Amino acid sequence: MGARKTADSLFAALADASRRQLLSLLNAGPQSAPSLARELKISRASVIEHLNELGEAGWVDVAFGDDGEASYSKRSQAEAQFLAECEALQKPVCSEASDALDEQAAAWAREWPAEDPNVYLIGQRLLRLSAHIDRALKEAAASQGLLAAELLLLDALLVSGPPYTQSPTQLQKPLAMTLGGITKCVGRLEQMGLVERMPDPADGRGILVRMKSQARKVLRNILHQGAYGTDWVASSHMAPERRAALSTLLRELHVFADAEAARRGAERG
Repeated sequence: MGARKTADSLFAALADASRRQLLSLLNAGPQSAPSLARELKISRASVIEHLNELGEAGWVDVAFGDDGEASYSKRSQAEAQFLAECEALQKPVCSEASDALDEQAAAWAREWPAEDPNVYLIGQRLLRLSAHIDRALKEAAASQGLLAAELLLLDALLVSGPPYTQSPTQLQKPLAMTLGGITKCVGRLEQMGLVERMPDPADGRGILVRMKSQARKVLRNILHQGAYGTDWVASSHMAPERRAALSTLLRELHVFADAEAARRGAERG
């Protein structure tokens, strides 16, 4: 999985002339903010602000020397991604072209003419997309020494908001994991220094799991490398409004599927 940020971030960061000049200067190699400020004849504070913007977009890395001085360097992966995006923009995208699954659905419809082939086709596409996502998620997690379930647990703590603390029971719903599985993940993450367990003041026998600051750095690294394995969604050249529409449709399908699963579970129980 290649390192990348979304095309929007990469392009937006270059909207400012000073940032473009900074990237040009960094072609010569790592440099400090004071050195860059002298070259551009602007304040050090302005340079750092621009470098932070470039860093957020994925263009620039920062490293600190033994003396604490920050050194900024250009990320070659970002430039490669930017050039690839520019090249891709010149290619026509034909999303209406049929593929093997369309042909498969047509064959299915011939066998079952009274049924809606789109029901079959949607299911098949979701199956194939889930395989892509599962593989990419595992790769994203492995890049930081994590298992996919551990990455998802950290993400669940992150989106819970400050103080990024949840009980194992609270984590069950977003993770769809057993308490035993959650306990195992928490144990490994605790050994890695990414979470800590503490007594639950509301339950004398319970515990809470809190995400530590180091975990945010790990999640940020993964996000820069590929958005938890779904960076291909952004690179598909699907317009933002179409992505939003797809997200809405998937939510509708997801909500219905959850309700249907609950109904069937109640019938069996």
